[in-house]
Amino acid sequence: MQLPIDCLNNIFEHLESDKVTLYSCLLVNRLWCKLSVRILWSKIRNYNTLISCLPNESKEILLNNGILITNSKPPIFNYASFCKFLSIYEVNYNIKNILKRRYFISVQNLDDNIFIVSQEIFKLLMGQIPSLRKITFLGWSLKHITNFTSYSGARDCLKNLTELYCYSSIRTEFFYQLSQVCHTLKTLKIIYKKVISSGLVDLVSVQQNLKYMCMYRFGLHKDLKDTINLISKIPNTLISINIYGGRMHPNISLSFISRFTKLQELILTFYSNEPYRDFSNLQYDIFPYLQRLEFKRECPDNDSLVNFLEINGKNLKEFYVRNSNNLLNLAIIKFCPNLRKLSTKFSNDELDTLKFILNTCQYLETIDIFCKEYMNDLNLIEIVMKNVPKIHYKIILI
Repeated sequence: MQLPIDCLNNIFEHLESDKVTLYSCLLVNRLWCKLSVRILWSKIRNYNTLISCLPNESKEILLNNGILITNSKPPIFNYASFCKFLSIYEVNYNIKNILKRRYFISVQNLDDNIFIVSQEIFKLLMGQIPSLRKITFLGWSLKHITNFTSYSGARDCLKNLTELYCYSSIRTEFFYQLSQVCHTLKTLKIIYKKVISSGLVDLVSVQQNLKYMCMYRFGLHKDLKDTINLISKIPNTLISINIYGGRMHPNISLSFISRFTKLQELILTFYSNEPYRDFSNLQYDIFPYLQRLEFKRECPDNDSLVNFLEINGKNLKEFYVRNSNNLLNLAIIKFCPNLRKLSTKFSNDELDTLKFILNTCQYLETIDIFCKEYMNDLNLIEIVMKNVPKIHYKIILI
């Protein structure tokens, strides 16, 4: 009995991240091979194979520059056309390794040859990929990066791009040309460098359906004007903001978050309280759709959080905070009746509040308990066993 092709496609798509199983599927029969290879090669799997897919014109360019491509059988499939996820770093890193294994090349010549080969690879990909979904542009010197957005076929290849993960400092031409064709980004992840490209501002300003925004090393960039300009262009379509500042102290106020009234998820990571100095400006803002609120390290003062929960706690399903006091824990009971997941802190004299949470938050499925000081594990377990309703619970003691 043979499953319908649509059914097989759905199964293989669910196996997209399971490379081992997909490789096994290649060996079942011709149909399975034909269907599963498309999913397996949504990410480039073998760069020697990809180089063998280069057209004769590209191979001649490489040969004229002293880069010999070993003759091999024509590829069975047009592997380049299957690619959906493109990492600029991985392309250059793998080309570098291939060239180092095959040739004894000076550092300067190696850089030049990486550029030449990558140029032909990007030409191939832009011309063959019908619709790229994600680009990751990190971890490689920008000196010799090809501006592949200008290649033939790039407009069609990039027009439905949904995810971009990049440095803020990539040269303006890349972002500007991308902004001319790509207005459909849903996820944008930015690692801040000391420069914010004006082209990045252009790209953000034309997005019509941006949903997920991640900003890493937020605060590294010191030019307040550039940062404010970028943030002001983010459309009010966001449902998720994730800001990782680490030990950085951003010059810009977090009050800009109040503009994004459709937020369902807000995740903030700072290693000190300083970035939250003006959270008081947010504590009375209304986020009617907010379902997840997470402070991964330090958090705003508990009084401001209590006021925030009074307004926005009703729809919260997940709340994570490390440095809570009893006042905040009582506010969780009062204002967050629909919680499914909770992470908070207790001391020995606040165990009655823990009992109250376990008995009151009827939808709670998981609770992470941070201990302010030494607690007797047996006493804590006894409290949990006596006060947890007869439903599935996951309890983590930290």
